[in-house]
Amino acid sequence: MDWGEFTQNWDGDGDVAWPLLAVAARADSELVYTGDGSGRVTTYTLGAAGAALDRVSSVRCAQSAVRRVQPLPRGRVFVQSDDAVQVATDGGRRQRRWATTPNDAFVGAGVDGDGRSAFVCTAAGAGTLLDLEAGAVVRRAGVEPAAGAVHYSGGAVVLGTGDGMLAVRDPRAALRVVQAATVGAGPVLDLAVHAQRVYVCAAQAVRVYDVRKLAQPARVVTCEGQPTRLWAGAADLWVACEEGFVETRTLASEGADAGAAFVEPALGEYAFISALAAAPSERVALVADTEGVLHVWADSEEPRLSTGRGPEILDGLDLDSDFGGGPAFDDERVSLAYAGTPADLSAPLLSRMDAAALCDVGRPVNYVDAAVSGALKTLGGVGYAANPRAARRNQQPFGGPDWRRRWHGGAGGARDDRELTQGRPKFLSQQRRHGSRPAADRAEPAEPSSANSSAPPKHLQQMRIEYSRFGVEDFDFSLYNATAWSGLEGNVRNAYANALLQLLFFSGELRQLALAHCAGACADALCLSCQLGLLFRMLATAQGASCHASQLLQVLAQRPEAAALGLLEDAHGHVVGAYAVLARRLLRFVLEQATVECRRLQQPDARLVERVFGAAQQTTTL
Repeated sequence: MDWGEFTQNWDGDGDVAWPLLAVAARADSELVYTGDGSGRVTTYTLGAAGAALDRVSSVRCAQSAVRRVQPLPRGRVFVQSDDAVQVATDGGRRQRRWATTPNDAFVGAGVDGDGRSAFVCTAAGAGTLLDLEAGAVVRRAGVEPAAGAVHYSGGAVVLGTGDGMLAVRDPRAALRVVQAATVGAGPVLDLAVHAQRVYVCAAQAVRVYDVRKLAQPARVVTCEGQPTRLWAGAADLWVACEEGFVETRTLASEGADAGAAFVEPALGEYAFISALAAAPSERVALVADTEGVLHVWADSEEPRLSTGRGPEILDGLDLDSDFGGGPAFDDERVSLAYAGTPADLSAPLLSRMDAAALCDVGRPVNYVDAAVSGALKTLGGVGYAANPRAARRNQQPFGGPDWRRRWHGGAGGARDDRELTQGRPKFLSQQRRHGSRPAADRAEPAEPSSANSSAPPKHLQQMRIEYSRFGVEDFDFSLYNATAWSGLEGNVRNAYANALLQLLFFSGELRQLALAHCAGACADALCLSCQLGLLFRMLATAQGASCHASQLLQVLAQRPEAAALGLLEDAHGHVVGAYAVLARRLLRFVLEQATVECRRLQQPDARLVERVFGAAQQTTTL
């Protein structure tokens, strides 16, 4: 049969699903890998045409969005997220991991063909060559900043940058540049390399270069749309366009339009293609979108993902007669992914898990007081101990060693805030002056409005903090905040925006974009993106200390558009309209300004709203 949609797969929880940002297929088994915006990597096998994919495993490998998934030999997988790159098994067990700083995210990665080494780079231009087998760093060097398109083979590192540059670096010669070319005015969104040819996304075309000579493109393939994703194989070139369709070209022919064909996935109204890959057999195409849907296209009713040659690792291994001449599964080099499944399956595999049965692992267990564990008595396999009353109900203490030592050292059970802090002064100036001598507690819960009102318990009421003469910076917030997350001061004008700024900070895509913009060469003194980047850097590095958005709010007050939209409070703290309306206006204004400012610097993710929130952006002037 001709190419057609084989099936669609959606693993959302209810009506919500994370966008799929990475997709790949293994060459030695029938496994499909996907990586989404929550940091989860999921593996599937193909079922019948039109049926949902059979899930094999689903593991949350990272705390940020997964950008690249690359299968490796021996049942392993390479995963690149914003905050780390790692090597894990198909079952999710981590073997190697390299992390970056919060203000310098990984933007590109490439794995050598044999799966033994990889090259990664960050937004600031820090390039690193990794030995995946030994778990060591081979070489570090400065490369082009914001190089979001990366390909690596044993002999060359090919980088595409946000300013339209294409560079080839030699990993055997300290990663120095050996070839360079200008592709165009816009950013290089994606590139692919096959058989000494480099395929690069350009304006309404794909430019083809010889990796040994980048002076002029050897060929220009005209496309019907704007290319955003590429995949090159031995026979065909797959091009995903911004308009929502996929084109194919036959590489064996030199004609610009030879062998042109179209694949049109059924995308949602606000979805766009976020990842593209073809199976090693080149008989299956995998298209992922921002609504979490995986579109599988094939050229037959019984397609194969693998090349059918079998894994190279089986060469030279002893065969086990108990498995009918198959691989010996007690050999540590053999992955369980090589185990075959019956051809006449009448029921789902036992390894298949429903979406409702999935849960995140790795959450720390509750801290148990030493008085409980020391007095524990076991009866019938169950431990019993007296309740020491050291914490209120649903108030299990968490935090670092200092917090636990303060709690653990309390006598008689901490029944209020003074016992928890052991009489420690609330102000840093008093702590320095008096040491550990007790001081009057200056933070008390606000009294309820009336005696007969249904007020919450005292320990759950809002704390009214009385500042010392040194101001808010003198208050020891660590006595009440044992986490690494910081709050924003609310005693400044236009502080109604604090909640919205915190929400934007926890949007990983927007945070990384603002940090990269702040580190760039922006010369606008009233740039909101720069101020967002400075604020996000403060929140990421404060480690629980109090922060403020005064500088950003001052810049906002100097923007004439903010006054025209009524986003500012007057001198008495009054506003026109409800704060909920102001928050919606401010969100639209910040996103619109960030889009314009990022496009001014030609950053790769200049379409901010579409790429961060997966929704179309339209600005209308009334």
